[in-house]
Amino acid sequence: MKNIKQIVFKLLNDPEPSVRRQAAEELGSADERAVYPLIKALKDENTAVQEAATQSLISLGSGNRFLINSGEVVTYMVIPLLREEEAYLRNTAILIIKEIGHRAPQLIYKLLKDKDPDIRKFALDLISDIKKGFDGEKIIPLLKDPNGNVRAAAAHALGELGYKEAISALIENLQDEEWVVFYVLQALAQLKAEEAVDKIGELLLSTDSLLIKSEAIDTLGKIGTEKVSQPLLKYFPVATKDEKKEIVKALIRIGIIPDGQEIKEEVLSIFKEEEWEDRLIALKGVKLLNLVEAVPLIVEEAGALDPGCFDYEEKIEALGEALLSIDSEDELISMIEKNKLKYRAKAFVIKLLGKLRSKKAVPILIRLLEDIKRDIRIASAKALGEIGSTQAIKPLIKKINEDQDANVRKAAIEALGMIRVPEAYEPLYHLLEREAYPDIIEAIVSALISIDQERFLKNLKSYKKEVKQALAGMTYSIDILDMLSKCEDREVQKAAIYGLGRVATEEAIAKILEFIRSDDKELKKAAILALGEASFCSDVLFQCLEDEDPWIRYYAVKSISKACDPEILMEKLIPCLDDPFPPVVIAAVEALGEIGGAQVYDILASKREHPDREVKEKIEEVLQKI
Repeated sequence: MKNIKQIVFKLLNDPEPSVRRQAAEELGSADERAVYPLIKALKDENTAVQEAATQSLISLGSGNRFLINSGEVVTYMVIPLLREEEAYLRNTAILIIKEIGHRAPQLIYKLLKDKDPDIRKFALDLISDIKKGFDGEKIIPLLKDPNGNVRAAAAHALGELGYKEAISALIENLQDEEWVVFYVLQALAQLKAEEAVDKIGELLLSTDSLLIKSEAIDTLGKIGTEKVSQPLLKYFPVATKDEKKEIVKALIRIGIIPDGQEIKEEVLSIFKEEEWEDRLIALKGVKLLNLVEAVPLIVEEAGALDPGCFDYEEKIEALGEALLSIDSEDELISMIEKNKLKYRAKAFVIKLLGKLRSKKAVPILIRLLEDIKRDIRIASAKALGEIGSTQAIKPLIKKINEDQDANVRKAAIEALGMIRVPEAYEPLYHLLEREAYPDIIEAIVSALISIDQERFLKNLKSYKKEVKQALAGMTYSIDILDMLSKCEDREVQKAAIYGLGRVATEEAIAKILEFIRSDDKELKKAAILALGEASFCSDVLFQCLEDEDPWIRYYAVKSISKACDPEILMEKLIPCLDDPFPPVVIAAVEALGEIGGAQVYDILASKREHPDREVKEKIEEVLQKI
């Protein structure tokens, strides 16, 4: 770096803080001559200068611009700050060494022998944070250090390093003072030290410290082998209420439920009183114990959850899975029959009864098809479909014809399709001609195919276009799609062509290519989209980029963006940025934006002054994302 002396002079002498800050930043790219001035700048009165000096020292210590190990040089120069009286300077030194100390382990090892216990502790804390490049063997002797804080820091460091060879030495320190023992237990937990289980059990029974008892229980739980159950159960009879809950959590984590121990009360208490993470442990206990007494609590919790919460699905799934894993059927039915459940809880129970395929629940679910709340009627219809009982056929047929809510009718239709009895075919078939909603028509078609596909397809040509469109949207039969693609109705043809793209076999693609060559622009567009759906990257699509119809070019860009690899996309779509039709340009910008990277950024940035306002806005939007 040229003029380093001038920059150092500005750093240490300029009256303007912004100039000093800039000088500190520039020295981050210098050589070893910058280290001492930057250390002096740590004492600058301006915090921005201090911060810039800190970051530059880290940069110098991390790089390879020195003739010798830059990490060692910077660490060596910074270490004396650990002895400063001002806490800010000590903390800054620790921050810098945390980032670069892995390059100078020998310098930090020397601090372990410093006569000042605070320095020895600083060194151990740094090793705990850095981890990389440090040997736990160098730390073990400090478990015998005369200073308790140093011994505690040594235990913590050994746990952080995962140094299993220290386990026997750590066990010896279980007789140390409370604060040291606390960190020793944490280290043994991190090391999953099964060989320490017996000694931890003895400590649990002998100590008067509530802190150590709690940590010992937690440590045994984290060690997590079957061996820990013996000391935990031995202590259980004399444990406090809170300690019993912690013991139960530990046992549940390792999947051990002891014979002859009554722990239901603790499991229920954990579920009622603890945070969600511990409630998950309680749910595991519910499953291990087949704890039917927990059913009302779990249902109540499910009903109280807010569907708007980000973790709603995760929680509701965990609650449901627990109930599905135990003998909950009778209790769930009883709760429904009492009719005291709130709306969300009732819907939750109905859904579970469906998943349980509860034949016992069929009569009450049939009654609930007439509930005043439509979501309860929907849930009941879906549950009856999952259960598959023929008892529900007539009530469900009544629903598809008489319920005023389209979503209820759809749920009942889908349920009939799941039960698959011939008795339901005629009512569904007659409904097909009357129904107007596309999604319900699709549900009817799906149900009819499920009940009797051959019978349904016999009358294919006679169906109205909405039925044919629905069939095109769901079938994977090339024969059916081929037949529908020859239908007189244009919308049905387009749906069938797109369906061929969904099938994406060689035969299906060959049929799509026939429509690419069609003079009918609408069918050609559908075929282009179908090739994109099939991920068929080909010259046929590339040729469409040259079509005189701008919308053909637009759909070609869309399909190429779905079908082709980034390298081909770049080659084929960059010329589209100069297309005279703005929608084509916007589609190309969006597709290139998905690729991202410096090259795309530069290309799009060169088009920032595009004459079309919407294109300019889209380019800016994509550039910001990149």
